[in-house]
Amino acid sequence: MKKERSVLGRVWGLFSSLKLTIFLLIILAVTSISGTLILQRGDPQRYVKAYGEVGYKIIKALELYDVYHSWWFLVFIAVLAANIIVCSIDRFPRAWKFIKEPLRWPSLAILREMKPQERLKTGYSLEESTDKIWDVLHSKGCKAEKRVGEGEGRVFAQRGVINRMGVYLTHLSVLTILIGGLIGGIWGFTGGMTIVEGESSRNVSIFGAHKVITLPFDVRCDAFQVTYYPGTMTPKDYRSTVTILEDGNAVLTKDIRVNHPLTYRGIKFYQANYGTISNRDGTLALEVMPRVGESFRVRVRVGGSVPLKGGYTLKLVAFYPDLVIGRDNQPVNRSDELRNPAALLEVDEEGKPQFRSWVFAFFPEVHSVKHTPFKFKYVSFKGLQYTGLQVSRDPGVWIVWLGCTLMVLGLTVSFFLSHRRIWVYIEDKGKKREVLVVGNANRSQGAFSQYFEELVDAFKKALGARTD
Repeated sequence: MKKERSVLGRVWGLFSSLKLTIFLLIILAVTSISGTLILQRGDPQRYVKAYGEVGYKIIKALELYDVYHSWWFLVFIAVLAANIIVCSIDRFPRAWKFIKEPLRWPSLAILREMKPQERLKTGYSLEESTDKIWDVLHSKGCKAEKRVGEGEGRVFAQRGVINRMGVYLTHLSVLTILIGGLIGGIWGFTGGMTIVEGESSRNVSIFGAHKVITLPFDVRCDAFQVTYYPGTMTPKDYRSTVTILEDGNAVLTKDIRVNHPLTYRGIKFYQANYGTISNRDGTLALEVMPRVGESFRVRVRVGGSVPLKGGYTLKLVAFYPDLVIGRDNQPVNRSDELRNPAALLEVDEEGKPQFRSWVFAFFPEVHSVKHTPFKFKYVSFKGLQYTGLQVSRDPGVWIVWLGCTLMVLGLTVSFFLSHRRIWVYIEDKGKKREVLVVGNANRSQGAFSQYFEELVDAFKKALGARTD
């Protein structure tokens, strides 16, 4: 009658099962595909628009908006790590036995059943034959052992025994990568922060998680610079001069550019975007062309006004850095970058509005009001700039890199090395000694066959032997 296994035994059997490994890998593969198909870390409105209210509720409940940091994905990673640990512990003793207790002196009957094998005859004595064979194996880089008994001599050699540990080194590498991923998923984050030029912040909005975390230090944007391709408003390069403040004291200042991040206390700051605050402290430069007289330039702040000739006053009602026409034909900003600058102006005379006029940077004649005392031309706009930084912290990244290094070593040991064993049995037959050479390798049989033939040829040369 089969003895029933304990609960602990059944759990151990489950976690040592290769079926569980395959199941977990399939689940992780499918969920990874979902993370590719479903937008990650997007705004809620985009999910509602794409999948509806019910779909968004499902996505939110299952955290499909950030699959790789969801609690259930991390649980699957943890279970896979436990599965690998138990599988390795369960199978390790057999591999360790190959190393610590190799089959050195099998019986002659066992040797005769093994392949490949070769038989030789030599005139050297038992002791001389054993020594010469040991010398050949030693010269080939094998770890060889010998013994001579009554009427027989034996030599055992092996090479590449570390190959038996290759699979466990690979297991360790996968486990290390999984641990690094768990650490990054639990304690890491990726978000963004927006800092107005001259101001500081320590708040990071986490992408997709709809939450804000507070850094243990302040980040100040000292200056922001953007250069454009000649004759266009297409940015060529942009950079932020950023200072890290600890307790109000500056500890580090660096320029952040695209692909040139700042790293401080394990947190990386990348240049992600930028923009212009058009409704605060911005100044518009205009060329004013009166109907009579020479043109001149004025500068007017957003919401402010400047006097013109003849008792007129110019007011900057609104400024749009990137104007598009939205719903109900209303002007809106597509972005905060100066891609399609436009301004709405109002001219008053003695406090009474006379007319309004649009001014476009790239389309100076559009909506130009005719038969008015003044015409206006866009020159430039100097607004308060802000920088958008992507902020990320992954405390497990170096553990992942360590795991990748271990994986390369493990795969190299597993696939490019083989455990080769050689047994030589020498039997005293009176005037002659009969030599039985047997070999075994756990992989790369074609290469081992060639190696075995070369080894037998070396034995023949050393023993002055002939093939039986």
